Amino acid sequence: MLLTETIKNCTSAIKKRRVTIESKQHAETYAKALAQLAQATESIKDTIDCAAAMKEKGIVSTSLMDESTRSELLACIDDCGNGVSEMRLTLETVRLLKSKGDAVAAQIKIVWRDTAQKYSDGPKGYLSMIGGLSNDPKRAKDLTDSITQTVAGNPSIKAVNSLVSYVAEAKQITNQFSLNPEIEDFLKKVSSQRATVLDLTPNIMTWLKEKNLNQKLKIRF
Repeated sequence: MLLTETIKNCTSAIKKRRVTIESKQHAETYAKALAQLAQATESIKDTIDCAAAMKEKGIVSTSLMDESTRSELLACIDDCGNGVSEMRLTLETVRLLKSKGDAVAAQIKIVWRDTAQKYSDGPKGYLSMIGGLSNDPKRAKDLTDSITQTVAGNPSIKAVNSLVSYVAEAKQITNQFSLNPEIEDFLKKVSSQRATVLDLTPNIMTWLKEKNLNQKLKIRF
């Protein structure tokens, strides 16, 4: 075999080998990109579902995603979709989508901490004040703790539903008590051990009897 023919055959073999390696690398990268895309889209779906639940349950009154953020997210989703359909999805494209999704999730987390606290503060505050006077003081305390922990945690559909349930139960307990300003002031004094005999006005005594609390309250002299 001539030297030129040998060189030609070697060159051809090298090219085929390179093509094979490149195809394998492309397939591996594509498979990795698909796996990361699945994770990213699942996370974004959870974020969007959580935002929708917050609005549906009345924790927020407006959309949590501005038009600019929405457009950027949709553009990234379209790029990934085209990359999948054309077998050219890259890790960089998926990472960009993930970064947009993470930004939305971070924004919703900030909103959650503020709006969830406002949503629950009133019922939790009253429950904290009268919980010891309820029929189940332990449940009242557990409920206030659960509200606090849920608000401080990460937003999710589960967290949204739990908070709504906790607040509803807190309202149910506190609605049994007629907390007009005079009674509210009295209970605050009792809880801080500042109540005296002078605070036991006729209205207070009537309320205590109506709620069967005569034997539950202790006033220190």
